[in-house]
Amino acid sequence: MQAVQVLLPSTPGLRLLKPEQLHVTLAFIGEVSAEKGRAAQSVVEELAESLGGTALLEDFLLLPSSAHPRVVTLSITDTSGVFARLYEMVITGLEQAGVMRREKRPFRPHLTIARVKSGRVQPKADAATVVYAIESVRLYRSRLARTGAEYTVITERRLGAP
Repeated sequence: MQAVQVLLPSTPGLRLLKPEQLHVTLAFIGEVSAEKGRAAQSVVEELAESLGGTALLEDFLLLPSSAHPRVVTLSITDTSGVFARLYEMVITGLEQAGVMRREKRPFRPHLTIARVKSGRVQPKADAATVVYAIESVRLYRSRLARTGAEYTVITERRLGAP
């Protein structure tokens, strides 16, 4: 990802994510009770091992909009539907366990590579398209720090190709 991050301008208000902070979010649970945390852990651990696959990381995508970006991401083209299947399995499991409800907006997979505090961002060039292997699903606990979010893996489900 560092090869892509160098295509971003060096501007105040733009913070690049460290390699250990990079991930694609299937569901943001937020703060929950220990019971709901255990239920979320079970959802991840019970995912079918065969749900892995590949997708394409493509060009920059500024969210929520290019006029007012909060994050710089790489768009993901889910050519084989692997993210759609994972999302549906995870969010359905979380809903059935009473952990959370799905958001009204449609799921849009993306890989966040930088956060924007203020201003606009104009990448210096387009990002190259690369194949992205989906090899695991992790449940994280996050803690905000001055240097950005710090993630602790609660559980991980390794995935293989279908």
